[in-house]
Amino acid sequence: MTETTKLDGRLVALHWPASAAEAPMAVDTTKLLDVAAEIEDSPGVTHRLDVLAGWDADYLVGKDVIVNTTQEGAVLSEK
Repeated sequence: MTETTKLDGRLVALHWPASAAEAPMAVDTTKLLDVAAEIEDSPGVTHRLDVLAGWDADYLVGKDVIVNTTQEGAVLSEK
């Protein structure tokens, strides 16, 4: 059975793994990376979950985002 995740709210923080921070300049920028995201929902509860995000996803911090489950995993995107 596949668990479905759908969450929307304001992105509070992204926690990049050390391996992503130390990536060489020849990194594939089209590939999504595993990252921990903290998202505050409308009632004010902060959820921390592992998501897939683009290498440039830092611009989403402070914005409204949505997390949807795909075959690859939970994907973070702008709302």
